[in-house]
Amino acid sequence: MKAPWSIAAATLLAPALAQQAQYQAPLEPVIVTGTHVKDRTELSSTAPVDILTAEDLRSAVGAEANLGQALQALLPSFNYLDQSNSGSADHVRAGQLRGLNPDQILVLINGKRVHPTSIVNVESTVGLGAVAVDFASIPVNAIKRIEVLRDGAGAQYGSDAIAGVVNVILDDAPTGGALELNTGLYHTNFAPTRSTINDGQTVNLQGNYGVALGDNGFVRFGLDATHHEPTNRAGFDQFNPSYPAQNLVTFQVGDAKIENLNLWANSAIPLSGGTTGYSVLLFNRRNSYGDAFFREPNDPVNNVPAVYPDGFLPQSTGVNEDWHISGGMRGSLGGDWSYDGSLTYGLNRFAYGLKDSLNASLGTASPTNFDLGGFRFTQLTANYDVTGDVDWLHLATPSTAAFGAELRREAYGTTAGDPASYETGTQNPAGVGGSQGDGGLTPSEVSQTSRNVAGVYADLSGKIVRSVFADAGVRFDHYTGVGSAATGKLSARWEFVPNWALRGAISNNFRAPALAQIASAYSPTAYGLGGGLATIHIVPYWDPNAQALGAQQLTPERSKNYGLGLTAQPMPQLQFSADWFRIEINDRIALSQPIFTPSGYFEFFTNAVDTTTQGAELVASWSGRVLGGSLRLSDASMWADNQIRDIHAQPPQVTAAGGQLFGLQAQNAITSAVPKRRDVVTANWSGASLAHSWNLLARLTHTGEVARVFDFGGGDVPTQNYGPTVQLDLEAEYRATRDLALALGAINLTDRYPTMSSPAIAYGGNLPYDFLPPIGFNGRYLYLRLRYELH
Repeated sequence: MKAPWSIAAATLLAPALAQQAQYQAPLEPVIVTGTHVKDRTELSSTAPVDILTAEDLRSAVGAEANLGQALQALLPSFNYLDQSNSGSADHVRAGQLRGLNPDQILVLINGKRVHPTSIVNVESTVGLGAVAVDFASIPVNAIKRIEVLRDGAGAQYGSDAIAGVVNVILDDAPTGGALELNTGLYHTNFAPTRSTINDGQTVNLQGNYGVALGDNGFVRFGLDATHHEPTNRAGFDQFNPSYPAQNLVTFQVGDAKIENLNLWANSAIPLSGGTTGYSVLLFNRRNSYGDAFFREPNDPVNNVPAVYPDGFLPQSTGVNEDWHISGGMRGSLGGDWSYDGSLTYGLNRFAYGLKDSLNASLGTASPTNFDLGGFRFTQLTANYDVTGDVDWLHLATPSTAAFGAELRREAYGTTAGDPASYETGTQNPAGVGGSQGDGGLTPSEVSQTSRNVAGVYADLSGKIVRSVFADAGVRFDHYTGVGSAATGKLSARWEFVPNWALRGAISNNFRAPALAQIASAYSPTAYGLGGGLATIHIVPYWDPNAQALGAQQLTPERSKNYGLGLTAQPMPQLQFSADWFRIEINDRIALSQPIFTPSGYFEFFTNAVDTTTQGAELVASWSGRVLGGSLRLSDASMWADNQIRDIHAQPPQVTAAGGQLFGLQAQNAITSAVPKRRDVVTANWSGASLAHSWNLLARLTHTGEVARVFDFGGGDVPTQNYGPTVQLDLEAEYRATRDLALALGAINLTDRYPTMSSPAIAYGGNLPYDFLPPIGFNGRYLYLRLRYELH
């Protein structure tokens, strides 16, 4: 599994490692994700779990200073989709685990379910149609650690946990705090325009502090604010015959402009009778500004020359508001039994707009700024869990039993945009109706829907014999309007010799269709026949246009997950794990490709395809004393292959219209548009002298090849192949005093870029790099971090 270059690096370090002094390995942290037992660690768990500390995240947050970028930098199994010129997808980015869809990850905060965004990812390629959790709404400075369970967990948590679970554990230190400044910019040599670019300037301010409450209580609170300027990696525009000679850059391709504010609080306080009350509050507000495609000045269909004589570049705007509020009580029921009862409320609101645009059909009477509509999702969840030690089966040691119930209420709704954003006027008969960039929601597209969810579960785990630990769980969930699902999981770990163990798990899981997938209607701008821009009408299955194409009610996705692994710690400073996995998913929900009818282009959600994902993951680390300091070397590697087992027969109405529900481009998004291979090799050295200390970090990321297929219709199906890439990140942190630390770093130090786009997809030279390259398309990022700890 190791890449040749990682083996070579280890060989070069061997002489230094041989000089190590006696080393005391640090204690492994106990995990709480995917288990009710209180003594499981990374190596002793029955399924693979990654633990990321606050220090790990701090050095990996990237230019946008958010959690998604940090997870991608640290975990080869995690892919954080970088979008540009993609409508609402510019404003809410989504993450993937093991190459599966963004909505097949369950996200928890302190073990409580996090709500998804209100936006459907309808204008991207990878993760198309997904309704994901917004990782940018979770502040990095609120985090104590993150546990990433890389296995199905439907029997424990219910819907969505097909690829795995990301559990964010918030900082609970009762005293102290920190102030932090992160600032940086992209400094890159951009070959397509033969220029050196400095852009994407970022300023991130963080602060947090803890106050003790009584003997064992606390309240910890903080803020995390980021201002990120946009980047532009557009090439020279060659559409207009006069442009090439002028070397004009008319497009804007790159990061969106972002203004992000996170406020948070985490608290717990002892009450009478051994009961503890606790609460969590997270608030996020984000203003973001993306870009559409440039409209040429001589285009009478999409432009009004009297308004924009030189053409125009519509800019999308998003205002994202997110709340996560949780509170409850936990305590003892007597004996070895304990309880945890909680209520969690989640809200996401997204207001979508445009500026510097127009409605060409309205001529000079058109406004240039538009309200495209609003989206809202709420989720109210009640949980009650009971855990205790039992000796029902008279095993080697007492077992742990857990029972619980969950009630959840979900609601989704949309509001219409300005009339000028969707209407077709008569002032300019040559102009197309609707605002340029994206059309607004019409009154007929507005929807309001809700549903109730109820679930119960039971779990029993313990040592069958001294060397074998096993866990069995079952769960039943019911969704109004969708149906019921029964899930189960059986996992075990066998330590066949001290510090060497085999582990394995088998489970079935499910994902209920999101309310936004069931009920949303939307009219984005996307590619139509021949590669030109067109308005695409996304409609629910009950819409008359969808019914005319044979649309059916959505059913849940269902999976079978298999895992088998080896864990070992042959010496205190060396440990590794290797895991094989297989995930078979039936009835995957997908957004159809655009189908052209006399009434226009239409898309709808459908259970389109059955897939199999198979792969392996390797995690290894070594820690020791080198050159008077502590050195930690680690390698994390992932290989995952996604294959389509069956494409469901499409309705005859779609065939009669000459369309495809799930064509080549949609197939490519599953099978080869996401890297099959990623490796993250890290070296971290720290040393101290009196009051001063240094921490040096080097991270090498290898990403495998990727292929992208574009289906423009009429047999026009260009393919773009990306070769393997290697990215080098470096950071040096100097602690001048006990409280003050300064860090300088570079992400993509060698300024690597992906393979350039072929002329068939470069859009007249404007898009020299694809929107979804495996290494990103912004080049080198340089940053400074200043941190002052409070006591």
